[in-house]
Amino acid sequence: MTNEDQSGVGVMAKPKPSDKVAQPARKTGLIQFLRESVRELKRVRWPNRREVTTYTAAALIVCFAMALLVWGFDLGVSKVLSLIHVV
Repeated sequence: MTNEDQSGVGVMAKPKPSDKVAQPARKTGLIQFLRESVRELKRVRWPNRREVTTYTAAALIVCFAMALLVWGFDLGVSKVLSLIHVV
């Protein structure tokens, strides 16, 4: 929001009253926090047993694959280093 004055220099326009950002109401207190937390948890779409099983299996498979990959790199580097008599 810049305007140019008579000298051609950009000048910031004054904000309109409607341009002000509304500040959220300040909420304090443990009870209010707990109520909002429970309300938010009721809106969550929880996964069913099949989805949890599928996601868990996928995570375990990826972890196992990454462990094999790191083990393979470690084995390869140690073989290369032993061939050049560094280790």
